[in-house]
Amino acid sequence: MKHKPFALLFFAAIFALAANAGNAAGAGQHAPVCVDMKGIRAEAECLSHELDLKEAQFKKYYLAAQKQDIKIYGGNAEELAESQQLWEQYLRKHCDYLYSREQGTARIRDSAECQMRLYDERIDEIWISYLRYFGSAEPVLPDP
Repeated sequence: MKHKPFALLFFAAIFALAANAGNAAGAGQHAPVCVDMKGIRAEAECLSHELDLKEAQFKKYYLAAQKQDIKIYGGNAEELAESQQLWEQYLRKHCDYLYSREQGTARIRDSAECQMRLYDERIDEIWISYLRYFGSAEPVLPDP
């Protein structure tokens, strides 16, 4: 079945919004970072570093999910890779828009916080869908 790119992006956007709405308990994990920095450059560097840490955490969970998909389901993680590409398109479109709509340095913070928030949501979704088990079995990785 062939999907149109717009429909897939729309689905990914709705999925991300629904995941965010249903995750009120995790709202505290999006605490502001890099506050009280001395100057714009220091804040931008700090935000970049925090985003690098978030991306590294994501990669850890994503790679584990790929391994689990192959190990348990004998798949080649193709569906996971496709959904990841769609999610990355959504992240870029959405967070880049936040960057482009603001003036001055607020756009750097808005875009970085957007990316970190969406990475947190994606990590949580990957953990729930691929890395934990129902019942008493230990998850592959800890709850993010």
